Amino acid sequence: MSLGSGQSVLIVDDSPVMRQMLCKLFSSQGFNVVGQAADGEEALELFEKLRPELTTLDIVMPKMRGTEVLEIILTKYPDSNIIMASSVSDARTVMHCLKIGAKQYIVKPYDEDKVMAAVRKALNIK
Repeated sequence: MSLGSGQSVLIVDDSPVMRQMLCKLFSSQGFNVVGQAADGEEALELFEKLRPELTTLDIVMPKMRGTEVLEIILTKYPDSNIIMASSVSDARTVMHCLKIGAKQYIVKPYDEDKVMAAVRKALNIK
C-alpha cells in the first residue's frame, strides 16, 4: 500500500526544480499533488481554493516569506498539516516555525527518506 493513499498535497517553492522533485516524490508515494505555487501570495490563493491535506512550504520566497504564509494559514485553519522546507537549517528559524504550528521541517537538498519520514510524522501515519 502506498503511503499517501490519494491525500492532497500543495507544493510551495520558488524553485521549479525543487517543486518538480517533490511532485515526483509525492506522486510516486500515492499522494495527489493538487497544486504548486512559486511564491507566498500564490500559496495563500491556492491553499484557500484547494484546502490540501498536506502543504510543503518553502521559507525563502518572493513576495511573502514562508513564515508569514504559515502564520496566515494557521490563524485561519489551525489544523493544517504544513511541513516547512528550506536550504537554511538555522535552528532559530526551525524553532520559530515549529512554535507557530508547522508539523515538521525538511532541509534542501531533499533526502527522499527524510522527506517521507517528516510526512509520516506530520500526518500521523505509522
